[in-house]
Amino acid sequence: MSLSEDYDPGASGSLAAARTAEQATPAVASDAPDASPSEISLRGTHRSQLSTPKYSERVRGRVRMPEPREDGSFAYLRQLTLTALPLLAADLLVLVFAVSVCTLLGLQWLNPADPTSRAIVWYPAVATSFVLINAVLGLYPGTRLGLVDEIRRLTISATIVALITAARFRPGSSDWMLERLVFLAVAYGVCVLFAPIFRSMMRRLCAQTDWWGFPAIICGHDATAFGVHQWLNDNRRLGLRSLGVITDPHALELDDNTANFLGSWDEARQIAADKHAYWAVYVDSLDEGARVTEAVDKYLGNVPHVFVVSKLTGIPDHWNRHEMDEGLAGFQIDQHLQLPIPQLVKRGMDLVISIAAGLLLAPLFLALSVAIKITSPGPIFYGHQRVGRGNTRFKAWKFRTMVANADKAIHDYLQKHPELREEWERDHKLKNDPRVTPLGKWMRKWSIDELPQVWNVLRGEMSAVGPRPIVDEEIPKYGEHFETFCNVLPGMTGLWQVCGRNDTTYEERVQLDVYYVHHWSPWLDLYLLARTVNTVLFTRGAY
Repeated sequence: MSLSEDYDPGASGSLAAARTAEQATPAVASDAPDASPSEISLRGTHRSQLSTPKYSERVRGRVRMPEPREDGSFAYLRQLTLTALPLLAADLLVLVFAVSVCTLLGLQWLNPADPTSRAIVWYPAVATSFVLINAVLGLYPGTRLGLVDEIRRLTISATIVALITAARFRPGSSDWMLERLVFLAVAYGVCVLFAPIFRSMMRRLCAQTDWWGFPAIICGHDATAFGVHQWLNDNRRLGLRSLGVITDPHALELDDNTANFLGSWDEARQIAADKHAYWAVYVDSLDEGARVTEAVDKYLGNVPHVFVVSKLTGIPDHWNRHEMDEGLAGFQIDQHLQLPIPQLVKRGMDLVISIAAGLLLAPLFLALSVAIKITSPGPIFYGHQRVGRGNTRFKAWKFRTMVANADKAIHDYLQKHPELREEWERDHKLKNDPRVTPLGKWMRKWSIDELPQVWNVLRGEMSAVGPRPIVDEEIPKYGEHFETFCNVLPGMTGLWQVCGRNDTTYEERVQLDVYYVHHWSPWLDLYLLARTVNTVLFTRGAY
């Protein structure tokens, strides 16, 4: 088997933060502990000449937050468990309470003539179903979940469990069936009515502890961020505990208290990583809403969940979902692939897809290998260096579709046809590339040349679905979004491939990649895989 490794490592890209921290010390005063952020008064005093040291230079004891000790994935799973278990316990308690109410009313679920061992099966089965459906509906850990939305989801869960339970009824005495239906109706009503109450009581109880709730950082451009920090810690029942504020120090009025100041914007990524901050609340005071996502990608790209508190309008709907929780209105930007469980799910899907594809396509691989060798001298495969997750480099493999001396050929061709250089520099490809062999044109038309990347997927260098892998020269075109690109594995297929491919502009391609990162789900991957088959069959945008 022949391999080609003609590539130029190039220069790695880097994005530099563009903000400078100067002198600042914030001051916040609250007239009412439960007031909304907009009602919190900010007490500005004099502009101090105190120097605010960088995050890496400050004494950690001044900032009230846990020291990083665990690996990031373990720390997240640990906090997820600590936050979810109390709410799970509240849900189980409400089931016990519902059964107790029915028993006090003289209602029975199990027929006295049946073996008592049936209770060992029925009650755990109902409880397990309730918990699993709650988990699917996002009730664990239920972070930043408003009361109205929580009631809606609990009602849906209880209804599904009740319907499943009713479907398990067996024909018998009409009196016994009626009593069971009454038992089920009463238990259902108790659960719907008291489940939110039990969970609210548990939230308030756990909010008094230091271990419950996900760590969060507050980010803003003025002193309003300190008001949100105080408000969030006064409303710990939402499942978030604010560690402090990231802001521009030179823009603030100062007093003698800097305990809640974490650092400046250019230190945001490092602070979030060190403090295991899985949430960020971004207090937006920018003039243009479109810049919000650019700021999030640049400074908070390693934070899985960002909730943007904004008074702006006109922010593109495809970025977010608008919500209001306990008076805190805004929209949420997610990057689920920053979390260990979604990463594990995606990796499992990649392994299944790559192994199945390798076995099914083995005869095609063999036939194409022979055809390439016969029709064109040179290696069968071509390896080219691409940018991977975490700004690493790897060789993406393809069936060779060009002549052996492709690099020299394109150089000579562009010298003879300078009018095509703009197209080459813009897209890094030509619509009528003279280097492509006749067999190569056919393989490119049907995207067969990229099938060897199944090996990259199996090795964990690529994913079946993701942003298109890029070369070093393309990094500047991603601008502030390059860090977002580096948060995930590049894919064999993705939104770009099913939304026009080469018929789209590069700017549109970048937006499609960023959209995918913010909206990833297993269902989106399955949808894109199905769309890929349709796109390839009709050869849309391929050349």
